[in-house]
Amino acid sequence: MKKLILITLLLTIAGCSSHSTTNTSSESDVMRAAKQNTDEIKVASWNIAWLGSHEYNKRTDADYQKLARYAKQLNADVIALQEVESEYWARKVFGNEYDYYFSTKDWVQRVGVAVKKSSGLKVTAKEYKALDVGKVRHGMDITLTKDDKTLHILAVHLKSGCFTAPLDNDSVEAMPNTSIKEEKRKEACTKLSKQIKPLEQWIDLHAEKSASYIVLGDFNRRFAQDIALKYPEDKGLWQALNDEGQEALWTPTATANSACWGGYYKDYIDHIIFSPKAKENYVDASFAQLIFKPKYTKELSRTLSDHCPISVKVKL
Repeated sequence: MKKLILITLLLTIAGCSSHSTTNTSSESDVMRAAKQNTDEIKVASWNIAWLGSHEYNKRTDADYQKLARYAKQLNADVIALQEVESEYWARKVFGNEYDYYFSTKDWVQRVGVAVKKSSGLKVTAKEYKALDVGKVRHGMDITLTKDDKTLHILAVHLKSGCFTAPLDNDSVEAMPNTSIKEEKRKEACTKLSKQIKPLEQWIDLHAEKSASYIVLGDFNRRFAQDIALKYPEDKGLWQALNDEGQEALWTPTATANSACWGGYYKDYIDHIIFSPKAKENYVDASFAQLIFKPKYTKELSRTLSDHCPISVKVKL
């Protein structure tokens, strides 16, 4: 009997020990998963069509509430904003959970970056005025630091109106300009081609330091078409930027179709471009596009936006 009691006692102790080890292991897995999540940041880009005091902005309070719900659903740590006039207007959508950094160019369609206060990111921000090649928007040059890790971001909104045409000097010079529409298209291609150099300069600067960097925003250029047309470096914007070494770039939008407004425009013009170092920290399959629920109407594309937000997750 004493022997039986002893065996029972030992088995009970062993069972408790085994249960304790399982709990510890389970807790460790939870802690690792939690740490992994805190190491990840969600980076997004959103052009919110004429969000400001311009007469084109016809939004009602109900429209701002809809935008705010989509912003909450997006729930990004860092958001590159286009066509947003100022912090005041951004807060109407994103609230007080973010710090805002905006270009100062005297134009309602400003470029800005919103950084969530709770993200723990240290932010250094400055305008990138070199992109202004003549009555076009500045960029925002942002450095994000956390736990001695750094990510450089350039938020842009490039010249609109030259979505697929070749950008080399000869092709642009040969473009017809006998009508107002043709003149505007030629002007757009001229300015977009001039913006290539300052873009390359920013990329070169960070590539030389083997830094982790991302260029994102509204490029007003269909990279998928640049690639499909097999443009050489002097004709395609994607080919002009994408090079070798630390300038070997990658973007998920080059090989994906946009589903915004039911695929109204299937080729993305909003892009999130990764350097090799940044690509190493890309969370696989994290690229997403937040789709608006209603069916497309011209009015909705103005009160919500004609652009749906895109986002990725990055380890930092």
